Parts: sequence; C-alpha cells; structure tokens
Amino acid sequence: MDGDGFQGDRRPAVKPHSAPQDHNQFVEDPLAHFRAIPWCRKLLDDPMVLETIIVDRRPIPSGESSFVRRVMNTGTTVRACITFLRMAQPPRRRTANDQDMMVGAAPLSQSRELLRGGGDTDGENPRNPFLLVNALLDLGEDLCGYKGTLHGGLFTVLLDEVMGTAANYQAEHGAYTVRYNIDIRKAIKLPQIVMVRARVFRKEGRKIYVRGTIEDHQNDLMAEADGIWVQMGHNVGRSQL
Repeated sequence: MDGDGFQGDRRPAVKPHSAPQDHNQFVEDPLAHFRAIPWCRKLLDDPMVLETIIVDRRPIPSGESSFVRRVMNTGTTVRACITFLRMAQPPRRRTANDQDMMVGAAPLSQSRELLRGGGDTDGENPRNPFLLVNALLDLGEDLCGYKGTLHGGLFTVLLDEVMGTAANYQAEHGAYTVRYNIDIRKAIKLPQIVMVRARVFRKEGRKIYVRGTIEDHQNDLMAEADGIWVQMGHNVGRSQL
C-alpha cells in the first residue's frame, strides 16, 4: 500500500484543521466526535500539534483505494477517522545549572523505537522534518476475526496506511512499501477507539525507513511495526488513498 488512506493532504501546514467539504465519513463531524472523548481531546489540544486533518473518504472514480474508502468506511467498520501532525520531540529549555531539559517530561509513547533516529546523520531535512503522524480511528464490530476482536490482518492494514502516510511526507511523488515487520502485543477488543502512530526515522537515497505503533486510550502498546518504503520516480503514478 502507498498509505495515505487515513490522511487528506501529503504536505504539512501549520493551521488548526483542514477537511474536504464532503469527507464522506459515516460520522458527520469526525473532529467533534473525537473532541467529545476526553483522552482524544487532550491529544488534539497538545500545543505541539501542527495540524488536524479530517480524512477524505470520498470514492475515487478510478476505483483506487476502494478498500479503505468504501469497505472500511461504514458504521460498523471505521466510523470516523482523523489525523493530526505534531513534532516528534518537545522543545528543549535551559535550566539554571545549564542543563537541557525537555518541555513536557511525559513520554509520547511506550515504544522505545518510535521517536529514535532523525537529524542530519539520518537524512532529515529541517525544512521537511520527520513529523509524528497520528491517526484516531473509531473501529466497529464488523472488523472482527474472533468474536469481538480485531482481525489480525487489519493490524497490518492500519499500520501500513499510517506508516505510508509518514513516508509520503518525505517523498515528492509518493512511496510504496517494500519491506514490513509487525509485532502484535495485545488483542484489540471491538468496538474501540485506537491511535495509530508513525514516523520516518531515516532516509537513504530513495529508501525511507518508518516505524509505527497502535496504542489504546491508556497508551498501552497493541502493536509495533517497522518497514521500508521506496520513493517513486516523477514519471510513476501513486495511489491516492
């Protein structure tokens, strides 16, 4: 998958939120839907958030992305989804004894790997930083494998989509998956709201290295993944998920 099925625009911008006029999601106002949930609202109100995006789920005439935009876009599959972009690390401040301290000490994630990497040695361009891409998803009961439990294959779908979105921010003409590993930690009970996170941590030529997580409302890790995406050439098409 090329993976911006849970995001609306490939290039980040510093603004409160963006959305198509007719997003075609099951929930009429996805942003209000998640802001009504205290733990989601806390995440969205973080001052480090750069932009919140109501995901465009309108069908594409060519039929591309039908699985995400049609099959996983109902009242019993994915009821609502939004993404929000934030800096991967909080800013630093100098203390009285001249030591660096992070503003906001609480870790963003229990994943030890998600926020590692980046900087000049890993190919990060300050003008296009390795942002943390976050997707809030309201998952319904028809996504189950075993009764009341998310189908194991959908862990991969959710992560691949959001990780692909992170890769696309670092690729002028999009990127495609060439390697993918996942470690499922816990079952996801349905229905449930989860957060899927992803971040590029290294670039080498056309290769883009990405890590991702699925987390619940308590920041418990449900799954971790890593993979490699490859940038497309300027004359190669890309999926518009």
